[in-house]
Amino acid sequence: MIDFAKVVQLFIDLLPQLPVTLLLTILSLLGGLVLGLVLALVRIYRVPVLSQLVVVYVSFMRSTPMLVQLFLIFYGLPKIIQVITGYDIQYWSSLTFSVLAFSLHCAAAMSEVYRSAYLAVPKAQLEAGYAVGMTYFQTLRRILLPQMMRVALPNIGNHSITLFKESTIAFTIGLVDVMGQAQILIERSYGIFLLETYLAVSVIYWFCSMLMGRFVAYMNARYAKRYKIMAGKA
Repeated sequence: MIDFAKVVQLFIDLLPQLPVTLLLTILSLLGGLVLGLVLALVRIYRVPVLSQLVVVYVSFMRSTPMLVQLFLIFYGLPKIIQVITGYDIQYWSSLTFSVLAFSLHCAAAMSEVYRSAYLAVPKAQLEAGYAVGMTYFQTLRRILLPQMMRVALPNIGNHSITLFKESTIAFTIGLVDVMGQAQILIERSYGIFLLETYLAVSVIYWFCSMLMGRFVAYMNARYAKRYKIMAGKA
């Protein structure tokens, strides 16, 4: 039988590591958003050579398991950096390697989100901006970006939740987040409370994912309302 009192106790024991999981998610998302935008621009403007490399990069990142990518960064990157520069990065924290790996993974998805959002905006609107005397950057800021965000925001939100759930594998390289702490507690109890521990972990991720989902829905609704108001004024 499941000891629900133990589940509650384990839930409380795991909560102190939730900030680590959230920090990993937030930093990785920010890194992915920035790098993803760069990758998207390279493909949108078809930069010679680089655009082909981006296609290969995105294909690799989206076609290989996140766990494999994490191991490649954690075990492979220090060796590559040391050979090229002679600099030893093996002392970097597991959080640093995790953020780097998840950022690179997230960037591949975000680049496709940005690119799809850009292609969804009619090019006639870009020409209309030029026609009224706007520069490219003014047109981008005032016309394209608001519409791109309206298209991209739901996908960014969904990827954020997915990234949060995928962060559970970071414990495999020594990160003591919620899942990492769960493994420690399981080992301490010699596996006796394994089911209760995973139930507690599930509740934490379930609750946080629901909150994130509600926040994403709220932001989508708010942005859609703001966009309608802006469109009405225009």
